[in-house]
Amino acid sequence: MNIAAAGAAVLLLIVIAFTAAATGMLTSSGGNAACALTAPADIRAVKGAIAELDEEQRGNAALIIQTALQLGLPARAAVIAMATALQESGLRNLPHGHLDSLGLFQQRPSQGWGTREQILDPTYAARKFYKRLTAVRGWEQLPLTKAAQAVQRSATPHAYARWQALAQQVVDAFTGSCVPVIPGEQAAAVIAYAYAQLGKPYRWGAEGPAAFDCSGLTMRAFQAAGITIPRVAADQWRHGPRIRAGQEQPGDLAFFRMESGGPGHVGIVIGRGQMIHAPNSRELVKIAPYQRLDLVGFARPLAHPSR
Repeated sequence: MNIAAAGAAVLLLIVIAFTAAATGMLTSSGGNAACALTAPADIRAVKGAIAELDEEQRGNAALIIQTALQLGLPARAAVIAMATALQESGLRNLPHGHLDSLGLFQQRPSQGWGTREQILDPTYAARKFYKRLTAVRGWEQLPLTKAAQAVQRSATPHAYARWQALAQQVVDAFTGSCVPVIPGEQAAAVIAYAYAQLGKPYRWGAEGPAAFDCSGLTMRAFQAAGITIPRVAADQWRHGPRIRAGQEQPGDLAFFRMESGGPGHVGIVIGRGQMIHAPNSRELVKIAPYQRLDLVGFARPLAHPSR
């Protein structure tokens, strides 16, 4: 074994130990579902219209986001649900609506959403919304209006668009201090796969096994851990909860160069300020620092447990 390979092996062992320890700490505190969301302490300090939400609306927002986290869904799902609830009910658990529409999402007993009592249970309503959303083929790549409409069948589908910015603000504000951790064995599997690709060539559009582009490498690494993520970097950025700089962990994704619609490059965090990525056609898959001027931020793709 050469020096470079030996160093990589040692670093991998460190990463595996780190992620295993993180998993143990998470389990002892009750797991991801135990992460109870609350509004930011100084809600007035939050930029944008989120500061205008009242206590009832903030409580319902927390419940919608909490439910998505418990189901292992990406932040994108919570944004879609939030925009839908803002449009349909103003984030209020309404006991009435058009015809027999009820609750946060104005779901109708006559259309198979559940009984009146069930729909007026916000947790039930949110879970039901997510169940139908995730049954929509390719929902993660759809524009928000089309994803929401596929679930709601609204007479005014374009109305959801007006709430997209606020929905994103709300989700970002509430999840900033409460983000689930990728289980240690899955983080280790992601990193182990990435290590095995070191030295392979970059080729645009390639997904392995002989060559990769940046998002092809990250997609295959997460598939190796049983986690499905979108194909391109911009969609991967929208897929998981955002992670504040300094809180990134091995297995998270680092994103670079903001372009129209999202970042244009992505790598896999392996610890100690390092990542594995497929840089460009002039370089091979390699380990490199991720603290660069073009760093956009971090995201944490999560497994989707059976629902």
